[in-house]
Amino acid sequence: MKTKKLFVANHVIAGAIAVALLWLMLVPMKGQAAEGFSLYTETPGIRVTAGDSVSFALHLAGGNAAGQDVSLSVASMPDGFSGFFKSGSYEVSKIHASGDGSDTIATFQVTVPSEAAEGVHTIRVRAVSEAGLEDELALELTVSGLESGESNFYVEYPDQEGVSGTSFSYSTTIANNTLTTQNYNFSSNAPEGWQVSFVSNSTQVSSLEVESGQSSAVTITVTPPDMVDAGAYQIGCAATSAKEQLSTDLNVTILGAYDMELSTVDGRLSFDAYAKKASDVTLKVTNSGNIDLENISLSSSAPSGWEVSFDSSTIDSLEAGASAEITAHITPGDNALTGDYVTIISASCANRSDTAEFRVTVKTQTGWGIFAIVIILAVVAGLYYVMKKYGRR
Repeated sequence: MKTKKLFVANHVIAGAIAVALLWLMLVPMKGQAAEGFSLYTETPGIRVTAGDSVSFALHLAGGNAAGQDVSLSVASMPDGFSGFFKSGSYEVSKIHASGDGSDTIATFQVTVPSEAAEGVHTIRVRAVSEAGLEDELALELTVSGLESGESNFYVEYPDQEGVSGTSFSYSTTIANNTLTTQNYNFSSNAPEGWQVSFVSNSTQVSSLEVESGQSSAVTITVTPPDMVDAGAYQIGCAATSAKEQLSTDLNVTILGAYDMELSTVDGRLSFDAYAKKASDVTLKVTNSGNIDLENISLSSSAPSGWEVSFDSSTIDSLEAGASAEITAHITPGDNALTGDYVTIISASCANRSDTAEFRVTVKTQTGWGIFAIVIILAVVAGLYYVMKKYGRR
């Protein structure tokens, strides 16, 4: 009898244990992330500097979070640090989760105090669902006094030379080796009258945003004034962000200035001419720059039927400040009527050109006028003779 009771008691105990195990398997335990969901971020540990503001994209994974509202809170925060949860443009404390882990449920924004000590600082954030499931995520911020690398503003060919009026183009690169995206504002200390422009992706810009660890190409164009003095010039260019000031120097050597003037010896740009008769005009070509001019050629544009020729149509070389005289022979056409006409003469070389516009007044030659008067007088005399001889009959 006693054995029978013991047998029954053992069975009762075994059954109770089985029921208890079954209850533990079916009923979810509060705080067990493995049976609920997982709160995670792709970058749970990052390196920062004191005073930084950084953000973590938060995700929820696990079917038990699908379709539920999830409360977000900070479980622990080091002294001096501050943070809040953000979704879109709003600060939030609760979000509605899909639970598939593909969406960013919220962003946790952290501000590192400017007096933060170097070392590892841990922040714990918590997510709790309507069903009472929860998970915590540890975020580690390693505060360091050093950036990950030194950013730079690099120019490929800093030394260029040319004449005044020439535009100089420099290919530069900004490398952002900091831990955060930087917006760089451009400036230069070019002398008065000089023009400096910054171009990125074919667009002129005054500032440029460069992501962390990335670099961007910038073309700097420097244009000196037309008649700037020859010599060496240095243009300092800066790219300044909230954290750093990068600089580079551009060196420009101005060899001189090209200039040319075309006129006449006496400065007059008008003269009289007669049809089919050449009129000579003494031209004066002056090199008014400070660099020698080579291979200057003369050309003309005159009314149809006119002829223009030169004693010499080319000047092989003309030193700076020197002048050369050339005679132009301008012959109006056979059918040129009395009146004013325009003839243009040009002098040009590879670097400069100039033109002179002449007003040519075509007149009737005096000999033909006298001949016409004689004819008229002869006709009048003939009429007078006829009238006198036959008028009274």
